[in-house]
Amino acid sequence: MSIRSFVSLRVRVLILLLVLGASLVFNMGSTLAANNRGAAAANSQTGISQLNGQLIANGPVTVNGNKAITGTTVFTGSNIAVDCANGNSAFVNLGRLGRIELVAGTRLTLRFSDGMISGDLQDGKAVISTQPGVKVQVNTPDGVVSSDCAQSCVTPVAVQGFVQCVPVAAPAPVPARVPLPPAGLSGRAIAGILAGAGALGAVAASTAGSEGEAITPVLPTRQ
Repeated sequence: MSIRSFVSLRVRVLILLLVLGASLVFNMGSTLAANNRGAAAANSQTGISQLNGQLIANGPVTVNGNKAITGTTVFTGSNIAVDCANGNSAFVNLGRLGRIELVAGTRLTLRFSDGMISGDLQDGKAVISTQPGVKVQVNTPDGVVSSDCAQSCVTPVAVQGFVQCVPVAAPAPVPARVPLPPAGLSGRAIAGILAGAGALGAVAASTAGSEGEAITPVLPTRQ
């Protein structure tokens, strides 16, 4: 075999290998793309969403019964409860969907997916701010609250009769009452009893009679 024929054969083999390699890469890329499209379609049909929210807590807040702080990740189906005390609140930032504000005393099971914010409000009040095209549908004990805003909008949702938590005022102190001495005591006995009552003791002492004399205490009057 001449050198020219040998070189020509090697070139042909190399070209054939390159064609086969390019064909294999193309087929693998097509297969992966098809698999990705199939997974996306399956997720869309089953309602699986990769969305999640972020919590901002003002005061005690729990997520699924666990104490939560600002920065806690909130997934769809989470149960959120804000402690019932004045000044407490919570916010859930859902990114492109919008955000939700929960006042003190609110209990909400939150669900969300692409284009939808929903859930069950057991108690309290929630204010849902949505981006354009995001639907709202929340179940309450009084019925369903829903909105379908073409533009950004705010949807308040509250349980009928809910009273926002307020601090409980401490009862006013009851002033101490000085008991009157029983009738029939001597003047000195009455003076001794009233001496422990402060200024009344001086008045009683000034009006006390002799030993064995029964008197009635006289309270001071203002001029």
